Amino acid sequence: GYELLIDQGIEKARCFASMIEDSEDFELVTEPELNILTYRWVPLKVRQVLANGTGEERQKANEILNRITRYIQKTQREHGRAFVSRTQLTPRKYDDQAVTVFRVVLANPLTSMEILQEVLKEQREIAGDSLLGERISQLEELVAQSRG
Repeated sequence: GYELLIDQGIEKARCFASMIEDSEDFELVTEPELNILTYRWVPLKVRQVLANGTGEERQKANEILNRITRYIQKTQREHGRAFVSRTQLTPRKYDDQAVTVFRVVLANPLTSMEILQEVLKEQREIAGDSLLGERISQLEELVAQSRG
């Protein structure tokens, strides 16, 4: 029985990682390790700044995204429909800058792909919250400056 639960958790993590990678507004930060993975909300335009911007632009983008990630995670937890924790990592791809990410542990056998889709949907909705307007504006300014 335990082997089946572990195998299911690993497979769900792989499927959820694929769902995230196929999304234009989420970034997989770490590949699944067994049934654990990390990701964050990053609009496509901001990903371009993170990939091609100066060190200062990348740092500023990550600082804004860290605040947004904390807000999304806290708000989602308060809504009580899903629980996704958060943590900080220092990915090499971001010059070892601390980034705040969502951390998912898929151990519940009742968690379905539909539930995971709803988790992402709710996070997208929270990212569109008017209370994040200033942070989103900061990201948009950064994108515009990076192109200029």
